[in-house]
Amino acid sequence: MKKISIYVTAFMTMLLLAACMNNDNNASDKADNAPVENMSTNDQKADNNTDNADQNLDLAENAADRVEELEEVDGATVLVTDHTAYAAIDLKNGTEVSDDLKNKIQEKVKEADTSVEKVYVSEDPDFTTQLKDYADRIKAGEPVEGFFDEFSDAVRRVFPSS
Repeated sequence: MKKISIYVTAFMTMLLLAACMNNDNNASDKADNAPVENMSTNDQKADNNTDNADQNLDLAENAADRVEELEEVDGATVLVTDHTAYAAIDLKNGTEVSDDLKNKIQEKVKEADTSVEKVYVSEDPDFTTQLKDYADRIKAGEPVEGFFDEFSDAVRRVFPSS
């Protein structure tokens, strides 16, 4: 009787181990079969698996197009990071930035991207040039990681309270 008990226990252990071995790749199989979403972002966390989630910088061309619809605006570049948009604008000759114009720009950006909670607007020529450069680099597919710190420094200089 003791021999039968040992054989049954060994057989049950083998069945249990065999059943567990087939289940270890189930999660990765599901992930491999999931459809890939086509997104036009330059998100370093997803691409390089870095732990810095703040290195997400997107070019918001639709928002820039809407801002450019405003009568006072000659050109605009809008970048978005973590629900915050940074709009660099070129004004038409003789136009000055007023609170009313800033509010119009904020509304246009939020209409274009409903995930945006805060919009910073600047007409500073240096900041505008830098944002255009960053936009060109994103369009060219350059990794954000390479210039994100530079972008953050520029934002802190122009918007010290952000």
